[in-house]
Amino acid sequence: MRGGGPRSGARGGRGARSRPRLRPSAVPAAQRDVYGVELLGEYDVAKIWLGTWGVDGQYDFVHAKFDNGEYVPRMPPHRLGGGVYYRDSNWFARVGLLHAFEQDQVAPDELTTPGYTLLNAELAYVVKTAPGPAGLAPTMLIGLKGDNLLDEKVLNSASFKRREGVLESGTNVRLFGSLRF
Repeated sequence: MRGGGPRSGARGGRGARSRPRLRPSAVPAAQRDVYGVELLGEYDVAKIWLGTWGVDGQYDFVHAKFDNGEYVPRMPPHRLGGGVYYRDSNWFARVGLLHAFEQDQVAPDELTTPGYTLLNAELAYVVKTAPGPAGLAPTMLIGLKGDNLLDEKVLNSASFKRREGVLESGTNVRLFGSLRF
């Protein structure tokens, strides 16, 4: 889970802080009925420039009830998403939307969670180098990724902090990189 503030038990000269106790959430399997699905798809539409552009999509959900008919706590919502991408031997770019529907199938003491739509984007570049004296040819990847670019107010229905109204992080842009040998 993301968000929720600083982590407890931090080190580094500040001294140890006590960790918050988590509420138990174990439920015997014989007392519940659980099913779900996760579908992912990607289709390369056409060659363009030096690469390929395409579309992708996803859908997922979990449905869980106890034998008495009540919903299992902290069940995630149905989610539907899709995007467009371009990739070639050096570049990868993608823009996508992910919509989480309202979660109103909740346990007796839980709150419904409103739906939200996330706009995410990524741009990455791969640099391939010639082999060096040791025969190694490092490959460097550098990129920029943005999540929740519309700064949606997102409540996580599966979070232990949902009742307190703790939001997930807002707009998040990060620079990333890796070096492979």
